[in-house]
Amino acid sequence: MSTTQSSPDELKSGTGLTTADIVFFVLAGVAPMGVVVAILAVSIARGTGAGVPGAYVVAGAILALFSAGYIKMSRRITNVGGFYTFAQEGLGRRAGGATAMVAVVAYNAATVGIFGGLVYYGSDVASQLFGVSVPWPAVAVVCLIAVAVLSYFEVTASAKVLAVALAAEVLILLAFNVAVLVRLGFHGFSMHVFAPAAVFGGGFGISLMLAFGSFVGFEATSLYGEEARDPRRSVPRATYLSLAVITVFYVLISWAAISAYGVGKAQQAAQADTENFIFNASTQYLGKAVTDMMAILVVTSLFAAFLAFHCNTARYHVALARDGLLPRFLARINSRHHSPVAASAAQLVVVIVFTVGFGVAGQHPYLSMGISFYGLGVLGIVVLQAIAATSIVAYFLRNRLTESVVTSIVAPALAVVGFAVALVLMVANYPTLTGSTVTWINSLPWALPVAAVLGAVLAGRRRGEPAESATDPRSRRDSPRAPETCPTPSR
Repeated sequence: MSTTQSSPDELKSGTGLTTADIVFFVLAGVAPMGVVVAILAVSIARGTGAGVPGAYVVAGAILALFSAGYIKMSRRITNVGGFYTFAQEGLGRRAGGATAMVAVVAYNAATVGIFGGLVYYGSDVASQLFGVSVPWPAVAVVCLIAVAVLSYFEVTASAKVLAVALAAEVLILLAFNVAVLVRLGFHGFSMHVFAPAAVFGGGFGISLMLAFGSFVGFEATSLYGEEARDPRRSVPRATYLSLAVITVFYVLISWAAISAYGVGKAQQAAQADTENFIFNASTQYLGKAVTDMMAILVVTSLFAAFLAFHCNTARYHVALARDGLLPRFLARINSRHHSPVAASAAQLVVVIVFTVGFGVAGQHPYLSMGISFYGLGVLGIVVLQAIAATSIVAYFLRNRLTESVVTSIVAPALAVVGFAVALVLMVANYPTLTGSTVTWINSLPWALPVAAVLGAVLAGRRRGEPAESATDPRSRRDSPRAPETCPTPSR
């Protein structure tokens, strides 16, 4: 047991998170089973159809360019603030404040959206298992209590829970891939899915948007830097490994799903029965029993994603509270488990407020709240990635740190271009993502510029305070009392 005394806003440094632990957090947050059942089917139905695997390759390539500079920056800045810290270091205090508030909106929105899907599918699967109607509010209460308990303890406890859930869903999806391959053979996997005409055909904007949505959360590796056993090695490794695994995984599973129906028939099948597109293929190739198991794993996948996004969001609460952009009490840390109880509790309150609000309004927890808020979260996180890429270029140019021009300047600059194109397509297709004709739901993206303005104003009011540089030797990163990054609830 460490004898180091912790300050009221200090997370436990060096909790022992390894590269594998960080990767588990990231991959669980990506929610493989949830993505395959919900997002992949929609992408095939409303996007490019057979060209969806190629869209994943494009998204992965843009994020790989971003990651090159992201890793360079994370080696110089180990801080819970993530994108917020990068923006402040690269573009200044006001840009940092604007980025901070966009992050708060984006991560909270994504967390609420995932929760909407979790309670809906949880209710549906529980009703099937027990043969009696299980209302989704009851599922919501159980899930909230479970996450509150897990987030109270050290971050490593949550990492192990995520690892178990992740392993189960990945194994069953790999079994599906193998079943399709055994039945059809290699010739059944047509290379047409990577042909430019298929990838960049009609609906490419929707498929690219949903592909980026499938990657959301991979960038969270830097948020665990202060708690990692060896952040300068663990964070870069976890970032590259997470991105590579996610890209290959979704390319293969989307290719297998399309091949299961046939390149020329997959889109039509997805349009005819989007909700059961994967389940129908699973029943055909693996049998009903495996499909039933898959349905259960959809729920565990979404729960793991909810837990992971909850932890990531709370980290931003801690970082902003430390810097005066959110109420200071949110930075308080539990003295025993070094977990940010206050920040975690505040995030759960946000989830509860929106869930109750949508419920009272008679809105569907998944089709209304889930999709619209997750869409807002995806859009906001891509905005954050674009800002971070711009900040990285500015930081290395301003400080004349050009030891590696390709990875620190050229790669992130190219990523900025890719993100800009993606954002235009995402905003244009946001109503398609929500599937709603309600004006206020399709106007939710306006919350992002409003949050940015608010953050810039709040940051400007702090001009009289000395700005603490995350790269300064005296910063939290190197201080023996360095505040740490895991937002679990604090006392």
